Amino acid sequence: MSPSVAKKIISRRELYVCDHFVDDAMALRVGRILPGLDYQRTERSRADLPVSGAAAEITDDIRRAEPFFDEMCRWGEDMFQGEAFSLERIYVNSAVYEDMYYAHRDCHQDLANVTVLYYGNLEWHADWGGETLFFNDQHDAELAVTPRPGRLVISRGAILHRAGVPSKICDRARLTVACKLVAVPGGSR
Repeated sequence: MSPSVAKKIISRRELYVCDHFVDDAMALRVGRILPGLDYQRTERSRADLPVSGAAAEITDDIRRAEPFFDEMCRWGEDMFQGEAFSLERIYVNSAVYEDMYYAHRDCHQDLANVTVLYYGNLEWHADWGGETLFFNDQHDAELAVTPRPGRLVISRGAILHRAGVPSKICDRARLTVACKLVAVPGGSR
């Protein structure tokens, strides 16, 4: 299938839901890497709240071994042509039933930073939940994105959002890779 992109605007900020960007071989390689990473229960939705769930860093060694992670950065940059970014962090969230995530922004609401989110599970069923919710600036839900295997969401980091946790009937962690790109003021490519 050819790549597809659905563009949304939430409180004047761009969001792209991207399917079929990742070929089956790459998705399988990444899907095999993610469960074996060193997850620590240290991730917080916001600094003032308790730990939300587990996360693992994508180290430089992992990035060198698997080109997918650099591709994530490129896809984020490609969606925002003419803007320049530097890499802040790439990590994986591992959410399980009974974790709790809170609405948050990935950067200050006045910044043009970009987050590339990849749903890394090789299989996911609608009954398992785990949708990512995106809210407008008035805190009304505007978009729910299903964690379809291989799907990317490329958006401004300033969009208010909340990760969904798997339902009680889900027998695995919901794995999402987050690539955070910081806008370089006055920069252009």
